[in-house]
Amino acid sequence: MAPWIRCVWLILILAVPEIAVAQRQFHIDEYKSEVGVFYTGINLKGFGETVNGLGARFGYNIHDHLSVDIEFSFSPRRYLRNNQVGQKGQMLAGVKAGVRSRYIGVFAKARPGVMSIGEVTSDFSCRSNDFATICRPSHNNLAFDAGGVLEIYPLSRLIIRFDGGDTIVRIRRATLSIPFNNPSSTSDITQNFQFAVGFGYRF
Repeated sequence: MAPWIRCVWLILILAVPEIAVAQRQFHIDEYKSEVGVFYTGINLKGFGETVNGLGARFGYNIHDHLSVDIEFSFSPRRYLRNNQVGQKGQMLAGVKAGVRSRYIGVFAKARPGVMSIGEVTSDFSCRSNDFATICRPSHNNLAFDAGGVLEIYPLSRLIIRFDGGDTIVRIRRATLSIPFNNPSSTSDITQNFQFAVGFGYRF
């Protein structure tokens, strides 16, 4: 287990008992839904640098301890200090579970989804002519995000949120033999540290 994962779980273990005491006098029923925006960075293996992006998030609180958590993020090629071959997008949808008081919340998260990687040969659809085989990347790769979330509530409707986790991405790669019609593909499972900082609003 990576050292940063141990740190996340240690923080959860230490914080949960204290928050649970305060949580007995607090209920989330007043505000069921949440929207937010965030900045995110992911150390995507094979791309040489941290990939930076911006995103939006939606949450629905089933009860005090369990929420539905959905987010979309986009990382441009040349902005936000990126210097990438192609743009990247991410969609994750899953659950966030933990404890919260009126002023702070600590959660674990598990969210499957998809990462889109532009201008990289990752899966393909092909057509052939008399001279060559031409393959167009589809770019969509399965992803899974697991980690921890810390939320601070300075006001009853305002959320300051910090995320840290391991984003597992199954990257499919296509290889061609031109002019012969025999494309093939391989896949790699990569584990990538991802963090996010953002703001949210309850309603």
